[in-house]
Amino acid sequence: AEDGIRDAQESRGLGDVYKRQVHGGDLLKGSNQNPERDLQVAFMTTFGYEMDLLEPILKAKCHLTIANDMDQNYRGPMVQKGYYGYPNCTLIYPPKDASRNFMGAFHPKLWLLKFPEFLRVVISSGNLTVGDWTVWSNCMWIHDCKPKKKGEEAKKRSEEESKEFDRDKDFEEYLKFYVQAIMPKGNKYQELLKIDLDDYVFENIDIVLVGSLPGRFMGKEMLRYGHPRLLDVLGHPSHRMTNQGKPKVLVYQTTSIGALSPDYFKEFLASLRVNGWKVTDCIKGRGKAAKAGGAEAAALLNKSVYVIYPTRSYIQEESIGPEFSGCLLLASKNWDKDTFPKKSFSKYEGKEDYAFSHGAIPHLKVFVVCNEDFSVDDDTIIYYGSHNFSPAAWGKYEKDCTQTVSYTHLTLPTIYSV
Repeated sequence: AEDGIRDAQESRGLGDVYKRQVHGGDLLKGSNQNPERDLQVAFMTTFGYEMDLLEPILKAKCHLTIANDMDQNYRGPMVQKGYYGYPNCTLIYPPKDASRNFMGAFHPKLWLLKFPEFLRVVISSGNLTVGDWTVWSNCMWIHDCKPKKKGEEAKKRSEEESKEFDRDKDFEEYLKFYVQAIMPKGNKYQELLKIDLDDYVFENIDIVLVGSLPGRFMGKEMLRYGHPRLLDVLGHPSHRMTNQGKPKVLVYQTTSIGALSPDYFKEFLASLRVNGWKVTDCIKGRGKAAKAGGAEAAALLNKSVYVIYPTRSYIQEESIGPEFSGCLLLASKNWDKDTFPKKSFSKYEGKEDYAFSHGAIPHLKVFVVCNEDFSVDDDTIIYYGSHNFSPAAWGKYEKDCTQTVSYTHLTLPTIYSV
């Protein structure tokens, strides 16, 4: 697979770039460091793919299932076995909400890589295209899970441990639920993917998964997805901030930006449980936003959020060029709205003292909740994955915060303290 990545890049004149990047092929190697002997099964989700990147995996006789975004007008089968002429390749289209004109996007970047000795879980911001692994900067989380021994049961937690948030259990349950949720209707993930998550031990997990699914959700179901999931997880006693009165700022680097506004900042900060914002403040005419007055509340919210985004001049003059900037989406109709929080935006610049960072086009989605002076402590929240900063990705409240709606499939990790 590593050779295939290099060949694809060199055919585009990107060979030198490849030498300065982390080798994507390393992720596909097990203990023998040989994908032809090690990698047995791969499940890879993506928003677009290029087969010249994936064919080396198929030629190594690995069983590969690709879950890809479905075009709005597609009317074919949701499962295509023997895809691209390879008997060991299956292409699937996860379900979407066909009741809307905009059915949403399938946007996660989750890989399950099965080796003889372990299962590798990879959650990234990169799609399965050459550009994602050469000219765009991305991020990823990797964890290897050992197989269960016959009759092995989950380790019992002590009384003291039981008071803490069980990240191992939460991760396992959420991953199983989410993988099944993105399967085409009537298909079990174990049969399609040839992977059974029940065969592995999930331990020493240091993140919490947060997913989004398209649809409308109420009650406890609402707390399972998007930013209300953050609200639920951060409400656990072991995740509560030690100094809740200390002012915080949200610093978010994103690629696609939807209809942002001070009102949406309010929703997001309420789910992060910072600066005293609460869900009730998101109900029109109620909470501290109403007491402070619209303009004053908007100014307060704009000072609490920093959005890092490349400028036009950076892309045109300093990066590899606008022809490679297709990952950046910010509609002028949104930017020109009076409510759009322009004062919250900060310029993105690559570091000059690191190979190829200066001029790189950012595709990663990262946010940090830190102190006002940008220092970090045990209350810091770090997120990275595939959620852009938009209501379509994270969901937004409806009906006086008793319901949420979202349009996008996403799965990704969040780290809560540094």
